[in-house]
Amino acid sequence: MNKLLSALSVLILALLAAGCASDSEKFNGMRVGTPQFEEYAGVYRLYPAADLRRGDCPKGYKPVYISHYGRHGSRYLIYDSQYVQVADVLKKAYEDGKLTAFGKDVHDRYMSIYPQLKGRADELTQIGMKQPRVIAKRMYHSYPEIFGADPVIEAYTTMTGRTMLTMAGFCESLKEEDPELNIFQEATILNIRKLNPYHAAANVIPEEERASFKGPKATWLEGYKAYMEEVIDPSAFISRLFTDAEYVSEICVPSEFMRNLRYVAIHLQGTDQCSTSFTDVFTDEELAVLWECDNITYYMEKGHGFNSSRCPIYSYHMLEALIEDAEKALASDSPTVHLRFGHDGCMIALFALMDVEGWNAHAETFAEIKNVFANWRTPMAANFQMVFYRGGAGNDVLMRFYLNEEPYPLPLEEVGNMFYRWSDFKQVYMDKVRWAAGYLARSR
Repeated sequence: MNKLLSALSVLILALLAAGCASDSEKFNGMRVGTPQFEEYAGVYRLYPAADLRRGDCPKGYKPVYISHYGRHGSRYLIYDSQYVQVADVLKKAYEDGKLTAFGKDVHDRYMSIYPQLKGRADELTQIGMKQPRVIAKRMYHSYPEIFGADPVIEAYTTMTGRTMLTMAGFCESLKEEDPELNIFQEATILNIRKLNPYHAAANVIPEEERASFKGPKATWLEGYKAYMEEVIDPSAFISRLFTDAEYVSEICVPSEFMRNLRYVAIHLQGTDQCSTSFTDVFTDEELAVLWECDNITYYMEKGHGFNSSRCPIYSYHMLEALIEDAEKALASDSPTVHLRFGHDGCMIALFALMDVEGWNAHAETFAEIKNVFANWRTPMAANFQMVFYRGGAGNDVLMRFYLNEEPYPLPLEEVGNMFYRWSDFKQVYMDKVRWAAGYLARSR
């Protein structure tokens, strides 16, 4: 009977995690979850289905501490202006009789969902509400040694509505599994350095330097715009929707309209409007190029970039806090869970600093970036969990790093299958913290 209940529980969790993807195995002809679709979706990729098997616990060891950092769940687009621009262009062209038959179909499709999109920029979607709840349930059932032993649980979030709702849903899901759990939750700007040191309120990056890698004065922006003009050709795309290319150039910047409609197309899978698709407006080649250009911005703003990799160095504040919190938790007699909720850019920068595979390679040109860096590795609800195990001779501590709930390698000497000694992790990364702090101090 217990095995049957366990199997049903796994099935229910899998269906919840699938969200809209469970309604249709394919999204506009592309199988959700394939590398092709993930590349096109970028950071709007749906959270991947996770394997519930967390075993491999070393013999004689038991889990005692979980250190977690999670991106918020699926959200709407960041800027409402993106929704508005697509609507304005399609509406005007429709009224002026400048749409092809296919363009009219796209217009009708978009206008049917536009009222549900406008004004919701930056908000968590209903699917985004579900994702952290499912991840929390898996965490709870994966570590009964921790959650069944009256653990200390602390949860912290950045000061945005989407991250606060993500934290609330995660903690509420844990409480549904065990109402007796005592969970401390906090949302205050005082924690911003250890959650998002790139926020202006963290006051760790000089404004002049921040402007050099993000914003309209970024040093790489001029070259990036030139590269976009080189690789993005909107002419075929425009001809599918409009009868007059010159007219389109008069009412908008064609490439900007193309990029905004692409953003709409890829993010709909994470919304209640996921049954409506616009990826048929683009060819595979166009979607690939548009993803590439989007991917570049993440590499330049939070990855290594071309400017001596200074940007990721500021994430040492996050790394130092992870180590300090772990030391305190491991010194306690109680099992402990630390939950942190923030943003994909913070994860990208931290992984680059930590030299984690997939974020540690460097590119020297915009064209090379797609070969060394992929922003779809941090999908909506992306998270990493460091799980600590105590046991063995001398009450040793081992740890394992999970990315999106799958074991992931670190550039450390392994003890078994992707297990690492906490002493090695602490030594290597505290040296990294000290180097980063010293480097930044000397270079100002």
